[in-house]
Amino acid sequence: MTTPRRIALAVAGGAVVLAIALFVVLRGGGEDGPPDTLAELVPAGALAYAHLSTDPDRAEDARFARVAGGFPAIARLRDSLAGAVAPGAFTLERDVRPWLGDEAAYAAVSPADTLLLAAVADRAGAEALVARIGNLDTAATHRGVRVLSAGPTSLAFVRDDVLAVGTAAAVRGAIDRAQGEGDTLAGSPLYDRATAGRPGGRTLDLYASAQGVREILAARDGLLGTAGTLLDREGLEAAAASLGAEEDGLRIAARLAGGGSEEASFTPVLVERVPEAAVAYLGVKTVSRLIRVLGRLGAGPTVDAVRQVLADNAGVDLDGDLVAPLSGEVALAVTTGAEDPGGSSGGAPVVTLKAQTADAEGTEAALARLQDPLATLLAQPGSVPAFRPLTIGGLRAFSLRVTPELAPSYAVSPEGVVLSTAPAGLAPPVGTIAAAPAFRTTIGEVPEQVDSLLFLDLRQLLALGEQTGLTAIPGLGTARDDLARVQAAGLTVAQDPARKTDTTAELFLEIP
Repeated sequence: MTTPRRIALAVAGGAVVLAIALFVVLRGGGEDGPPDTLAELVPAGALAYAHLSTDPDRAEDARFARVAGGFPAIARLRDSLAGAVAPGAFTLERDVRPWLGDEAAYAAVSPADTLLLAAVADRAGAEALVARIGNLDTAATHRGVRVLSAGPTSLAFVRDDVLAVGTAAAVRGAIDRAQGEGDTLAGSPLYDRATAGRPGGRTLDLYASAQGVREILAARDGLLGTAGTLLDREGLEAAAASLGAEEDGLRIAARLAGGGSEEASFTPVLVERVPEAAVAYLGVKTVSRLIRVLGRLGAGPTVDAVRQVLADNAGVDLDGDLVAPLSGEVALAVTTGAEDPGGSSGGAPVVTLKAQTADAEGTEAALARLQDPLATLLAQPGSVPAFRPLTIGGLRAFSLRVTPELAPSYAVSPEGVVLSTAPAGLAPPVGTIAAAPAFRTTIGEVPEQVDSLLFLDLRQLLALGEQTGLTAIPGLGTARDDLARVQAAGLTVAQDPARKTDTTAELFLEIP
């Protein structure tokens, strides 16, 4: 017999992944976006909301089901969800799909209250499932609607065509809104702002208030927690995203309401100086912004330690002497290791940073003061390495051979500074990443203005991760099977020209 705890687990399983898992077992054209009547039953102040189109006649939904169903994490969640309700006796495909209508949704109404909503196409079929669940030992009436309960979980047909399952307060609130009482998410100006311009071919819509980003996403482990940490910026009011499947992958269009900065926008020129064979590329404006991003990802203590070491051993102010002049575009790239002009190789990945500098002489002087302290810091037992001059691509460069895999190198010119883990990173690029087939598939033409650009060749990065042990990083290792399904990923982030404080983003995952 199903216990109240199992029913509660089924309801509170997680906003995003729960909605996807439900849809994977539901087979689902049209140019317009899917209808959403369920947001009318959710309070305006909801922390998070996920809406899923489950129209069996909509080609976009069927394609999304095929793409999402190939991810192992979703399949595992689907099985655990069914098992939480009634092991061996209940399946979503057999017991839900026959009566489900064209939409389903999940809402985190508050930190303590969650709500699962499902459109009902066959009321008798849905009622038969409710009867099969059993152990709904408490019945009450709210505004004339019968509410069944088992422990902390309640269930009711809040409209003739909508079944609601959730905490008692959340279900009663849905009944109130179904009868015209209370502000709704559908009528919220902030929700309208965050979801403006959604693509018509979408299947899954996600929304979170600023509090929801912090408490629902950032508080989680793994990739969802990382996403929440990156989204949780100063001034953020809400975030929304829409997912839709295309023939060669998954497209995600997102919008952040609030927290944007006009100073973050730049014209991506350095992308042309990233080699075509690069397996990863990140373009942003200013090194200080790059450091802030790294800090939000947990690298703050490391940056602080570097700052102190530079001050104590070289008299270099990281922020004033090095970071401040690097106030233009920054390109960070990863290439696979190869024999290079400095003699270092080992097949290790090469990480290179290229940045525009407003003070080439000052940057060169600060890096020169770092040579001896850095050589001492990185010295292997029994050796005293030193930076030696090189000429690479017509540039006067300096390189410190520490091991065959690590040889910190740099060069400064009026065009900017190049820092790399090997001399190969300083060599003139062969081709440009903007012409790489995977880049063109995931990003397309390079925009004239962006806040940031990101490209990842995930297949090659995962191979490098296995080689270097990076897949042991918490969150990355557990997501490896899902990431392995993706060939490449491209992300473009830009300022909304109509509202300077808002930011739009488009992420494409190439899935063969």
